[in-house]
Amino acid sequence: YAPDIFVYFEQYLDGDPYQDPDYIAHFHTVLAALREKRKLRIQFQGHRGTRHAWVCIPNRLEYSAKDDKFRLITASPRAALTVNLARIHGAELLEHYTEEEYAPYQPRQETLELELMDSRNALERAMLHFSHLEKETRRLAGDRYHITLRYLQEDETELLIRVLSFGPMLRVLTPDSFINKVRERLDQQKSCGSE
Repeated sequence: YAPDIFVYFEQYLDGDPYQDPDYIAHFHTVLAALREKRKLRIQFQGHRGTRHAWVCIPNRLEYSAKDDKFRLITASPRAALTVNLARIHGAELLEHYTEEEYAPYQPRQETLELELMDSRNALERAMLHFSHLEKETRRLAGDRYHITLRYLQEDETELLIRVLSFGPMLRVLTPDSFINKVRERLDQQKSCGSE
């Protein structure tokens, strides 16, 4: 199939440059490092435009369907460095790493409890939006549902945006820290509209 046959909904239009020869070469280098258990030297541009050069141990590749982008997740005992593949300007295979060197960061898993009012297919949309997460859903009275989501703490910002996209049909029950982030986001939006 040709790519222009498909129509995608709820996806950003600035996805990775899949046809770019440099992008393809970097992708192959990252895959080789993952398969052969080798370190990588990568040069990349940070989200603030700063150029960086790192020697890292690749842990995995992630694909975000919503962003249409691949991300390289590296292993480190302190934190996981995440780099969008499209921001990589250079990738070089280095020596093999030992099991002692490979200590991937274990992100904290969080739990989010929501109450959903099933109006305008909200339940169906929620199941699609959160399909990649471990979840439990149970019906309450009428068209209300209780949803429990388990997510990685590092994905909280993306999850917050998705929760807010449901508007008044989705209410956060716990944790309080997530409720406070929702309030902060809504206050920021109000202050932008009042100026």
